[in-house]
Amino acid sequence: MPYEKTKTINCAIYTRKSTDEGLEMDFNTLDAQREACEAYIASQRGEGWRALKQKYDDGGFSGGSMERPALKRLMQDIKAGHVDIVVVYKIDRLTRSLMDFAKLVDVFDAHNVTFVSVTQSFNTTTSMGRLTLNVLLSFAQFEREVSAERIRDKIAASKKKGMGMGGVPPLGYKVENRQLLLDPPNMPLAQRIFKDYLKLGNVVDLKETLDKEGITSPIRLTAKGNARGGKPFSRGALHHMLRNPIYNGKIRHKDETYDGQHTALIEDDLWQAVQNKLDSQAAFRQGEVKKVKSKALLKGLIYTPEGILYTQTRTKKGKTSYRYYTSQELINKRGHPSAALGRLPAHEVEQHLLKGLYKELTKDEALYSWLGLDPVMDSDTAKHIRKHIEVLGEGLAKCLKRVEVHSKKLVATVSIASYAQLIGQKLNINVEAMAEEAQVNISYYVRRAYKGTVVIKPTGKTAQTLDSLPQVQLQNLVRGIVWRDEHFAGMTIKAIAEREGISEAGIRKIIMQSFDQLASIYSQ
Repeated sequence: MPYEKTKTINCAIYTRKSTDEGLEMDFNTLDAQREACEAYIASQRGEGWRALKQKYDDGGFSGGSMERPALKRLMQDIKAGHVDIVVVYKIDRLTRSLMDFAKLVDVFDAHNVTFVSVTQSFNTTTSMGRLTLNVLLSFAQFEREVSAERIRDKIAASKKKGMGMGGVPPLGYKVENRQLLLDPPNMPLAQRIFKDYLKLGNVVDLKETLDKEGITSPIRLTAKGNARGGKPFSRGALHHMLRNPIYNGKIRHKDETYDGQHTALIEDDLWQAVQNKLDSQAAFRQGEVKKVKSKALLKGLIYTPEGILYTQTRTKKGKTSYRYYTSQELINKRGHPSAALGRLPAHEVEQHLLKGLYKELTKDEALYSWLGLDPVMDSDTAKHIRKHIEVLGEGLAKCLKRVEVHSKKLVATVSIASYAQLIGQKLNINVEAMAEEAQVNISYYVRRAYKGTVVIKPTGKTAQTLDSLPQVQLQNLVRGIVWRDEHFAGMTIKAIAEREGISEAGIRKIIMQSFDQLASIYSQ
């Protein structure tokens, strides 16, 4: 009988540890997991099993999230056809979530990949094997949820006792041996900020004073060795600092405040005077809300993909004024816009953008990667941000660096540092920006409302084409274009109306509808 060469089966070893503790050792738990998996693969050498040299090690990542760099690389290699079997020490090293497990199994099945746990014997290709896995994962998920509850209860109990629970220490404080201590080099600056605010009366003047003197936030190193600080104080950071009860010797947990075990940096009289001043200014600003809301939130921020700016324009019908963002190309060239949309209804695009930002900026990637929250330790914080994100309101527009209008999506570039400061200012939550900026995509489509107005919608059908327009609409579109060009060339609306035997209002209506109709057609 001729000799048949055994087919080589490529085995990828995946290892994981939830915390960073002990990973600096020469032989850590990831190495131990890998060694056990390599020994198991060696025992199957006769079947053609071969361990890949590529390492897939996730140290310091929770099994309750799929946002793990090594796991992502593993999934990419599976899709590329480089892996036949995934080998793990225990199933909960791969995931502790039933939902995530179902997603992984779908990918495995699609690429004919199986996986093996060296301490738990089962085969994912059989229904009994899948049942076994589901039972094991149910217990793993239960264990993770119970652990998370215990951690949250411990945090709540610790804060009620006045104990700080980590995070970035406020200016004037430092953390040593998990205790919040005064930081003498920065204490005078923190105290001065409180006194100067009371003297100057508002945060704007306080910031200007600090900027003129070249005063910046202290430079410090993160746990990963990255430098932070050394930049001018933002108004949001100053406001958050003035509202932080830690300076008055308190610890906040959700909506409650408790006496802290640390030393107060700001005396009661000064602290209360600052809070009263802030409260009075907040009450004064509420009377200006209507005025602020009438301004263009996206002024100087919104562009076509080619970099052409949209400018706010207005039209008036009777006593009602309508705001639009109109492409400079449409305004200056007096021709058809090459932008995704030549003219956007300002209020609708602003509200649609804000709602999209509420959704995108509370996703796992935004909270856990961009703001550095821990999926377990900070789950309550993440939940609080998601629940109260709309409190940030139009302040989110100040976090935008640029918005591009594409044919089916808005691409917003967000300053993560500004987003973190806004959370601190509005929600009194201290978070740290782990990225300088990020892009979010917010889908939309254009619909025609009654009387031809362009309406921005999140999902649905796109606008009509020229060929599909009813005869009457097509005729009005052509007439509107002709009359618009004549008007741009210097002919008055009154002269056009007299020639056509139509009222001036009718001429204006058809011209405005032609703008909206073309904007809709050219957005596809």
